[in-house]
Amino acid sequence: MLSNNSNHQNASNSSSAAVSSRDSLDVNLSEYLVKVKRRWKPALAIFLLTLGVTGGLSLLQKKTYQAEGKLLFKKSAVALGEIGEQASTLEPIISDQTPLSTQIQILESEPVIQQVIDRQKLTDGDGEPLKPEDFRKKLTTEIIGGTDVVEVGYKHPNPKTSSEIVNALMDIYIQTQIRGNQSNPAAAREFLDRELPTVETKVRDAEAEISSFRTENSIVDLEEEKKGLVTTLGELNRQISTTGSELQGMQAQAAALQSQLGLSLPQAVKANQLGSYPEVQSILDQLAETESNLSQERQRFNDKHPLVVSLNEKKNSLTQQLRGLIAANVGEGVEVSQGLLQNNNGTKENQLERFISLKIEELSLQRQVGSLYQSQQEYLQRAKDLPRLEKKERELVRAAESAGKTYETLLNSLQEAQLAENNESGNADIVEYASIPDKGSSGKTLLLGMGLILGAFLANLSIILLEMQDRSIQSLAEIKKRFPYQTVGITPLESANYQGKIVTREEPDSFSSEVYRMIQANLKFLTSDKPPKVILVTSSVPEEGKSTVTANLAAAISQLGRKVLLVDGDLRRSSQHTLWEVDNTIGLKDIITDHLSPISVIKQPMPKLDLLTSGMVQSNPLALLDSPELSDFIGRSRREYDLILIDAPPLPVTADVLTISKLVDGILFVTRPGVVEQESADLAQEVLNTTGQKVLGMVVNGVKPNDFDRYSYHGRYGKNYFSKGNSAPPMENNFKGNQDLPNAVSENSSTVSQAKL
Repeated sequence: MLSNNSNHQNASNSSSAAVSSRDSLDVNLSEYLVKVKRRWKPALAIFLLTLGVTGGLSLLQKKTYQAEGKLLFKKSAVALGEIGEQASTLEPIISDQTPLSTQIQILESEPVIQQVIDRQKLTDGDGEPLKPEDFRKKLTTEIIGGTDVVEVGYKHPNPKTSSEIVNALMDIYIQTQIRGNQSNPAAAREFLDRELPTVETKVRDAEAEISSFRTENSIVDLEEEKKGLVTTLGELNRQISTTGSELQGMQAQAAALQSQLGLSLPQAVKANQLGSYPEVQSILDQLAETESNLSQERQRFNDKHPLVVSLNEKKNSLTQQLRGLIAANVGEGVEVSQGLLQNNNGTKENQLERFISLKIEELSLQRQVGSLYQSQQEYLQRAKDLPRLEKKERELVRAAESAGKTYETLLNSLQEAQLAENNESGNADIVEYASIPDKGSSGKTLLLGMGLILGAFLANLSIILLEMQDRSIQSLAEIKKRFPYQTVGITPLESANYQGKIVTREEPDSFSSEVYRMIQANLKFLTSDKPPKVILVTSSVPEEGKSTVTANLAAAISQLGRKVLLVDGDLRRSSQHTLWEVDNTIGLKDIITDHLSPISVIKQPMPKLDLLTSGMVQSNPLALLDSPELSDFIGRSRREYDLILIDAPPLPVTADVLTISKLVDGILFVTRPGVVEQESADLAQEVLNTTGQKVLGMVVNGVKPNDFDRYSYHGRYGKNYFSKGNSAPPMENNFKGNQDLPNAVSENSSTVSQAKL
């Protein structure tokens, strides 16, 4: 059930959208037709002028004949790499995706066309040789769809000449292609003869460069060298590790022995050399003998015995001599034990000799390690250079191979070019020569058709431009669209043209008078709850017929038996005294400034209608309108009259309208198509909103007959009714007690008319 409701709703929405779209289209079309109707005269003039010009040009067109021939395009096998194998073969161009447009451009090229002009001796209208660009204007080339065939045509007043030109063009094109096909291999052969020695030299230079590069960098086989480097570096790392371990052990022993001796290697060498001196050995022997004797004598005597003392002195003397020799040969302050200086006669290695031997072996191992490290760095550097050398070698080899391949290609191409020089086949065949045409064409129909299209375009363009330049609101529909106020009356153009005449007083039974009675009836229905007693009548701009509408409306209401006061509140440009043909010496101005009695100033041009003209206002009309006297006068008049109509200035005089609007119950707005402009309409709406007063409705004045008939049923009925001499039906009786009139009464007066009828 829900699904059915949803489908029904979707269908309703689709239907509403379709209706809305159709209504929008109808509105746009109707607006466009209104604009066409408004501007049809200049549009028709432009259309006829354009059509006349194209018609005149068509009369000047001469009859021309077009001859047509056909060319079959094929691929010419003169390209290098195909000569020899396919010397006599032609392939379709499309199969190789070669565009036919390229060959057409060659066919239409200036050299080919110039040969045709020279052969046929073609001239222009002045007898001068025909120019290639003029030739192209008469030439047509068209690819026949799905084929490799191109149709060639040429227009000329002489049918025989047109066929001769087409045939000459095709023959010259074929000859040009054959010469081009033969010249290309010859030029290629000459080029190859020049290039082969150069390429051969490049091959030799590339090979020599490879040899020089390998010699300079000691390269035999980089791939094998790379494998050998890995093995050699591994062996070097092993030797460096082993020798380094030995060096560390030797350094540890030497350091321990040096710590015991307290000597550096140079000091140990010098001390060892000192021990071999005879003088040192003599001193050492004497010291040994003295110490032996001293030991024996101490057993016999005490230390103070002269013999012990003598032996001590001798010992000290020898010791001082030994120290002096050590200081002189080994170094000051160096202590060397006597045992290190003893000569063992080769039977036992002393500590000095062992220390010296260890240091010598340490130095030897250091040199070995340094040599191994140096070799390692050299091999590592070589390993780093290998990628660069490989890259360079590959580049040189590629260059040599490329030069070699180029050399081989050029050799093969030279042989093919020599064979291709004898090839005479072209890339096109003449399928059909042009015959002499028997029917010609003047192009008049096409020109007239273009004239029709261009004329219609220019006519519509003129309508658009004129509408864009004209800022005035021209039609009743545009007025109703621009102003959001209820339309209480529409006066026809013939009524608005009654200048200086109160039509409702002079011709009360006329159709124009009936229109104003319809306006008062609509106002009555719109304000049935609390009818306004004071109404201000204004317009957007001057010349919209505001004063005439006010006067006729006042007369129409007074004819219904209601007491009406018509006040001319336009103190800047008063006109009511002119319309009613009364004296304006005294008026509203005198009531306000001179405090005259209204009875002495007010005129009564019609029964039940009192008229208060403006009076002679010299300056500062706004001060008069804003005076308490005017407010008191309007207040007293409310009690004496059924209705007060104030003819106010147009809305551009904003201060006057705002001042008077404080005294009224509502505003009646008058506008006229063709007079009010878009900007004035916007300003009018702003001012009306500023007043704060209710706009009772809008009277559209001076509507053209067609617009009036479209919007007013009574307009159609009333004209026929009054043309038969009938008098207007009593308006007051028709509207009494009728509370069921629809709100559409405010849209146009036709609804009221239908209600009456």
